[in-house]
Amino acid sequence: MSTIKLNGQSVITDTLVPNRFLDYYMPNANGEYVKIYLYLLRAVSSSMDISVNNIADIFNHTENDVLRALKYWNSQNLISLVTDESGNIQSISLNPVNTDNGAVNSNNIPLQSELISNPEVSVTASTEHVQTDDSPVKPVPSKQVAAKPSNPDYTMDQINSFKDNDDVCELLYLAEKYLGKTLSSFDINVLLFIYDELKFSTELIEYLIEYCVETVGKRSMRYIQSVAMDWAEDGIDSISKAKQRSELYSKTCYPVLKAFGISDRGPGKEEKAMIIKWKDTFGFSIDIIINACDRTINAIHKPSFKYADSILTNWNKKGVQSLEDIKTLDITHAKIKEQKASAPEKTSKNSFNNFDQRDFSGDYDSLEKKLLMRAKQGGTQ
Repeated sequence: MSTIKLNGQSVITDTLVPNRFLDYYMPNANGEYVKIYLYLLRAVSSSMDISVNNIADIFNHTENDVLRALKYWNSQNLISLVTDESGNIQSISLNPVNTDNGAVNSNNIPLQSELISNPEVSVTASTEHVQTDDSPVKPVPSKQVAAKPSNPDYTMDQINSFKDNDDVCELLYLAEKYLGKTLSSFDINVLLFIYDELKFSTELIEYLIEYCVETVGKRSMRYIQSVAMDWAEDGIDSISKAKQRSELYSKTCYPVLKAFGISDRGPGKEEKAMIIKWKDTFGFSIDIIINACDRTINAIHKPSFKYADSILTNWNKKGVQSLEDIKTLDITHAKIKEQKASAPEKTSKNSFNNFDQRDFSGDYDSLEKKLLMRAKQGGTQ
């Protein structure tokens, strides 16, 4: 995903949080969602450049966690999201927290505190334009938006009741072994949340922990919870489905990230969709995909899934099936360029030059494809 630039009107050293947000929005919101909203306020105040990947790294979340938070605040009308045709976020506008919304706090007592001034600011990926909107913004009650709790809090009686289950006791024991530490109350709450709310079997939870610790190298319980929520959203409810997903990541996704020099995160939603398309729809081997990634870095000197996608889409149209086919295309392309460069310019016809010069301005893609097919059939070029 592209970098999202936050544009504000001034750079200050302190972040102002509207009292209305603290009074009306924060009490009913997911704690992790609150963190991300506060980070947006902080980023705007300092004119910071942000991206979904960057926010995910800061809070040790997955990109889906961040997107869930942004969509939640969008539903509350505290921010406005603008996406492109692929669903990638292009801009985020921080809306003013309206003072005339008639909202009440968690104790159902209307508050009269004044709103700290917070002009609406545009967060955009490519322009310096500041968007404004004079229309009133009214929040949607939090209860209308379903959000999975990120800080599960079971009572001691509930925890003790769970511990009466031998499978749960075994799970907690194995978790301590994998994580190499005594489980904190937060760790236990998260594991029980995955077991009780997400309905993961103890076997699936054990595999989840093993995957995060040994394959991904993450021991944070917050990270383990994020992966569990992603799995639940994707309908992964068995070890076999989880292994299929982890195989995709280990054999395809992570080699692609490595080729791009990305080592501090997993693939985003759109990036994963592209990788699946390259592998399953186009049927390319990982060697061909890596070759396209290498060419992307050589061409534009930075990782770009969209640029690599254009290369692989072109190869797919031309019927590439192996690295040898790519070499044949390279040779053909080089010959066409050489012929085009050496072809004399057209001159007027006379007794000494009464013929048409060769014109190489035609469909080179079609010519390359024909030559590639001829090479596959054993013909000469």
